[in-house]
Amino acid sequence: MQLYFKGFIIKVFNYILLFTFFLSLNLFAGSQRLQKEMNYEVSYEKALEKALKQNKPIMMMIGQTECPYCNKFEVKTLIRKKINEKVQKDFIPLSVLRDKDKFPKQFEAKGVPTVIFIDPKEQKAFYKSFGYKSKSDYKVELKKALEIYNKEYRN
Repeated sequence: MQLYFKGFIIKVFNYILLFTFFLSLNLFAGSQRLQKEMNYEVSYEKALEKALKQNKPIMMMIGQTECPYCNKFEVKTLIRKKINEKVQKDFIPLSVLRDKDKFPKQFEAKGVPTVIFIDPKEQKAFYKSFGYKSKSDYKVELKKALEIYNKEYRN
């Protein structure tokens, strides 16, 4: 009986280890997916340059390595075709990891995920969205941000 119990414990431990390993791979893959497959910029300077040329605001998604809500937001919302089309059409998307990437201190986020909409001319945040958002909720956020930008910043 005791030998069976030890074998069971070892199996459970191995499953937990494998699960943790694959979960960490999936969480890291989320931010890379935005950067590589969804055409998000990875450098604030490059996003700023592009935004100034195209006269569009920057949409800066701030995440963190191993953040389950960041991954959920990316997978369930940001990579969806209609959301990504809207983002690409109206904004210059930028994805940064709070714990790894460099970006201006004025845009530091206390919690993640945070999306900051930035006027490129003044380099000033004009709208912020905090936490995980569903597709329908995020469409509303995008609309609000664009309305503010068009009303107050676009020339």
